[in-house]
Amino acid sequence: MSKNWTILETLKYARHDWLNRLQLIKGNISLGKTEQAERIMDEIVMEMQQEAMLSNIELPRFAEILLTHNWNGYHFIVEYELVTLPKKLPLNDDLLTEWTSNFFEHLNKAVLPFYENCLFVKIESTEETIRFLFEFNGIIENETELKNWLQSNDKYPDQISFDQVGENDWLIEALFYQVNG
Repeated sequence: MSKNWTILETLKYARHDWLNRLQLIKGNISLGKTEQAERIMDEIVMEMQQEAMLSNIELPRFAEILLTHNWNGYHFIVEYELVTLPKKLPLNDDLLTEWTSNFFEHLNKAVLPFYENCLFVKIESTEETIRFLFEFNGIIENETELKNWLQSNDKYPDQISFDQVGENDWLIEALFYQVNG
């Protein structure tokens, strides 16, 4: 579902998102729910800080797929958090983007459509690795096919694990060892 976004399309989707958020804040204020409106504004600030961090890690293609994923009509939404990251992640942007796009496509085929499926992506680095933790909450109808695809990619990432941790919860961990490469 990868798409080349024009500037106008990007602005259209961004404007739509911002109008929805402003309407949510305005609605809460008009109902006298100022604490709820403040909470929403705090969440927006945190999201914008994460977007800024993502935009600054010098992986522009990878950042683009995370930033635009929820506009593409997938059967799951993506949220993300970047933790303890250097300014430049020593990863190959093209390989990472291709693997992530393929992972999203395979996950999209495996999940139950029209269910509130959510993939939370946490990215953190240590001296030895870059760790991507994909926490999926939702319904995976074809777990075997997804697991087989993840395990068949033995070249990139360097290590992968796939575990079901609850009835509708899975953890997929991808480790990349090219920190000094």
